[in-house]
Amino acid sequence: MFSSVRRRTRAAMIAGISASVVLGGGAIGTAVASAGTQATTAAASVPWASVGPGWVLDMYSKAPGTKKAPTTLYLVSPAGTKYALHMWKATQAPPVLIAWAGSKTEALFQLVSAKTGPIAEWGEMNLRTGKTTVVTFGKASPIGFTRPTGQQILGGYVSGGNSVTIARYTQAGGLVKKLVTESIKYLGGFGLPPSVYSVDGTEIAVGAANGVHLISNAGGVLKKLPVPGADTRYGCSPVRWWTKSTLLLECMPKTGFGPQLWLTPANGARPVALTPVRKTGFDLGDIGAWKLSSGLYLQSLGACGTLELNKQAKNGSVTRVTVPGATDSPVVVTATTSRLLVWQRGCDGLGGQLVWFNPATRAEKWLTKSGSFQVIAYNSTENAA
Repeated sequence: MFSSVRRRTRAAMIAGISASVVLGGGAIGTAVASAGTQATTAAASVPWASVGPGWVLDMYSKAPGTKKAPTTLYLVSPAGTKYALHMWKATQAPPVLIAWAGSKTEALFQLVSAKTGPIAEWGEMNLRTGKTTVVTFGKASPIGFTRPTGQQILGGYVSGGNSVTIARYTQAGGLVKKLVTESIKYLGGFGLPPSVYSVDGTEIAVGAANGVHLISNAGGVLKKLPVPGADTRYGCSPVRWWTKSTLLLECMPKTGFGPQLWLTPANGARPVALTPVRKTGFDLGDIGAWKLSSGLYLQSLGACGTLELNKQAKNGSVTRVTVPGATDSPVVVTATTSRLLVWQRGCDGLGGQLVWFNPATRAEKWLTKSGSFQVIAYNSTENAA
């Protein structure tokens, strides 16, 4: 079991839990661009100036997966107000939600075939109108929008083993600038390495064999940031920017059987371990963290491929945190200073629940009780806490 756990990054674990719900049935291509009148009207009432951290895009269906039911893309406020932005009919295949631009009004999807699953075409949706433009990026796959506003797309491709090219593309799919091409080994080791922009969009952290490489948005490697004790067979992955000047990294230690979290200054100063190496206990490694007013909370690996929510004490020990009604592999989507937004898959493995949870007071604010099968928070990758 431990050998398989060592290869599972945060993204891979969460994708594995929710992968069964991203595929639908029906047509692709132009069908994705048709929006219902109800959704269009709701989009017009969105207070776009107020949209920011704590808001989420939620793909919702009463019967996700192989069953026939409409799918609706909702914009949801921190208070739970829902705005229907777009609807796919039961006969259409809902796409896979990939990214949300800092401009607030654009989202990136991977299109889906009912027969083969996700295909090498992407849809860029104007959230105000529901209109989707279908785009291809040649041999590259998009990673997400550039920061801070999302005027371009960050993408890349793998060639010749671990040789990876990271580049910027126009939203129409044209190559703008190759940023780096080199051999980059990272935790997980499959496909493109995790890559996260700094808040101002000038730097990109990319997973590497013994830490991360800090790449300029103008091109070239700025710094190589090693992590002491990282197992170079598995490498490290950036989780997000912890602050404007510090990265949160997930690295596989040479000892222990699960990943460890590090805070790594972008200026090259010595990294500091945020979590200890887990060798015993129910926590099989840590893959995410959020500093709330009530303490440090971790997304951790559990037994049999599950995920856990834990609170870490100052001595590094952990206590399990349970969310009433969401106890099976709770996934933290984003956070505020006092609350965690938790997604919980449904009992059938398909559409799940979405709840704001205050771990100090145990207060809950349920956004959906079922049906949420893809969720992304505004600026969640770089600015989740």
